[in-house]
Amino acid sequence: MFILLKLIKPFLLPPTLIAIGMAMSFLFFLRKRQRLGTAFLLLTLATYYLLSIEPVAYSFAKSLENHIAIGKIGHETLDVEAIVVLAGGVDKKGGHRPYHELGGASWRRLWHGIEIYKELKGKIPILYSGGSGDPFDTLPVEAELAMEYAVSMGIPEENFWIEKSSRNTYESGIEVKRILDGRFPGVESHRIILVTSAFHMLRSMRVMEKAGINTIPSSADFATGLLKLDLLSFFPSDFYFSISTYSIHEWIGIGGYWLLGRI
Repeated sequence: MFILLKLIKPFLLPPTLIAIGMAMSFLFFLRKRQRLGTAFLLLTLATYYLLSIEPVAYSFAKSLENHIAIGKIGHETLDVEAIVVLAGGVDKKGGHRPYHELGGASWRRLWHGIEIYKELKGKIPILYSGGSGDPFDTLPVEAELAMEYAVSMGIPEENFWIEKSSRNTYESGIEVKRILDGRFPGVESHRIILVTSAFHMLRSMRVMEKAGINTIPSSADFATGLLKLDLLSFFPSDFYFSISTYSIHEWIGIGGYWLLGRI
């Protein structure tokens, strides 16, 4: 199921759909069906343009980030067992890259988790959850790499737990529950501070709640800030296209998890 979903997903996302639209337009032009070819071409170009401008990308991202308020860190942490940081991807060594590096989202999530850890005086351990999400490169390196960084920044190794079996958000929920059950036997309802990217928090919270884990959300890696429109906001940008794509990917993930009964 995991590999099948990974193979299906690209066909639902804008880059592949736009490529298909361009190919369909080309085929219709070859077959002398000018009206259909023109229609497909205009539709494809309009889709690309809209997804590549700031106000549209902002709206997509905001639709996800608006759903989750920032959790307050304070008295609410009394019964919290762990600060759970979800993995966000790693750039593996190869080519001109001499060593593994945490991806941008992973860095921001890890950093925010460490900030919370220090704010709480080191009383609550960090649990970094995530293995390899690549079905064709299954070697998990991210969690151990995150631990190396955290220890180098002063986090005691015994206070930084890792989970490197999960391949997606759903499996992270299962593995986090398993680890908490082992660390805190007899506790019926676990409680965590959950750290992930803001646009990913909605699905992550629902997965954890489905697993029977109470969560305090504390988002990092925000895609949206204060919207200030100007002339450049309406020029196509690969940056805004990627934000639109990530947001659509996340809504598809939420819908898919709902259909599969995972949230």
